[in-house]
Amino acid sequence: MEGPGDFYATVEAYEVVDGDTFRARIDGEKVRVRIMGINAPESGGFREAEDWGAEAKEYARKKLEGRTVHLFTDPGDPMFDQYDRLLAHVVMENGMNYAVLAVAEGMAFTYILRHQDLTIGDTLRKAEKLARAERRGLWAAPEYD
Repeated sequence: MEGPGDFYATVEAYEVVDGDTFRARIDGEKVRVRIMGINAPESGGFREAEDWGAEAKEYARKKLEGRTVHLFTDPGDPMFDQYDRLLAHVVMENGMNYAVLAVAEGMAFTYILRHQDLTIGDTLRKAEKLARAERRGLWAAPEYD
């Protein structure tokens, strides 16, 4: 694997962990992938389950699991997080960026750190604003109002 912003791979997402993380094989190696730009409610496991966590995980499973996706890192950001997950943008076979779709449908929040200038940051913010206004997905729940 190359440095930040230089990594690109086409892989099969073979297991969804939750709404923002899945497992894939890259050059025969099992890798956990953390999807850039989003944070989904927790679905249980290592952390306590949150409202909409199960729905976000099921959504990710339907969109990603068993499918071919394209991964690429964001220029200027590290390739791996503190949990040794590959930080990558995920583009589905239909050309859609998974993060933008998940945020637009109310299955995840926009998650951009202060130091980041993500290539899709403005698009994610607009998608979340629209999802909130139309009360899509988790935005229909009183706890996220």
